[in-house]
Amino acid sequence: MLASNAQYDEKRLLLLISQDSNYAFQFIYDLHKDNIYRVAILILNSPILAEEVVQDVFLKLWFERKNLSELNSLENWLFIVARNHCLKQLRKIATEWKNIGGYKATENELFEEHPENGLDKTIYKSIHENAVATLTEHQKKVYELVKLQNLTHQEAAKELKISPLTVNKHLVRALKSIRKYLKEAGFNLFSTFF
Repeated sequence: MLASNAQYDEKRLLLLISQDSNYAFQFIYDLHKDNIYRVAILILNSPILAEEVVQDVFLKLWFERKNLSELNSLENWLFIVARNHCLKQLRKIATEWKNIGGYKATENELFEEHPENGLDKTIYKSIHENAVATLTEHQKKVYELVKLQNLTHQEAAKELKISPLTVNKHLVRALKSIRKYLKEAGFNLFSTFF
């Protein structure tokens, strides 16, 4: 009974916010801001960036308000948006590091195991494994050799008895496939932990 009342309230809030209700927006903000901040701080390990994520999530909520009245779960939507903003921040940070010093961040460095954020690495690893599992056999072999074992294209080509150009072709397709998988999946596992 309580769940159905909560769902009714959420639907009503979404309807009100779609009609430009500042009260409904403020209510949703007050209800969810702390949880979104906690998720962002776990992923980003930066209070400043976590605050930016909270602001970005609620800005998106306001800009998308006309299209949200049919959502099944506002909470899931908010966390997906928050997660996507966090991942965007991580990509931006990794790119900046790479550009300023040739630093190549590894999966373990980006998701370093700490008691407070060990969950992030577990989620990332599971999603990553699922994405890799969707690759063709050739793409998977090349991806594992180049990205996971850090072989050069020439070394991978020698190991697989194919040309470095073919290695590059398979790697490009593998990376494209992984990105597509991650985008389509929306990291659905993420919301089950929060």
